[in-house]
Formats: sequence, C-alpha cells, structure tokens
Amino acid sequence: MTDSASPSVSVSLSEPTNVSTVLDRAGIDYVTVHEQRLLAIYHTGIFNVTTEPESVSNARTLEIECWEAPLPSRGDERSPQELLEDFAAVFDADDES
Repeated sequence: MTDSASPSVSVSLSEPTNVSTVLDRAGIDYVTVHEQRLLAIYHTGIFNVTTEPESVSNARTLEIECWEAPLPSRGDERSPQELLEDFAAVFDADDES
C-alpha cells in the first residue's frame, strides 16, 4: 500500500496528547489499528499515524505518512505533501490551545 516515495512528517508535541481526541475535535475520521497506530481520512486521503513508543492516547511524537493521495475528483490542486502538512497542522493548532 505504501512506498518509499510516500510523503511523511514527524510531529513533536509539547505535552502528552490523545490523538483520537484531537482528530474528533477536528472532525477527521479515523480507524484505530492498535495501541500505537491509526489510519485517518483527510480530504479523501489516507494517512498512517504511528506514535511509538507511546500509545495513541498519550502521544508525544507522531510519525505521519500519506498512504493514499486524495481522489482526483475531490482534489483541490494540492500535492500529497501539502495535504500531509495541512493534516499535521491539526496537531499544532491543538497544541496551542
């Protein structure tokens, strides 16, 4: 499903954060895979979010990878990297509140 060309980013949070709560607040759909991983759907793109060594409910660091780019019919001319950065910004905005 993923390849080495998939855009990815690391996000460091200033305090332990419940990733699911942040996504719920932002209205972003997701599926929990296991304690340290979930898949989020953002603008029809699929993002793999891992939190090792912490759990999703108490994360300090996120590794986010764009697994599937948004569907062309829903695309808005942004690249997968730009969408990844927009998705990651959800955590920065929550970190500031």
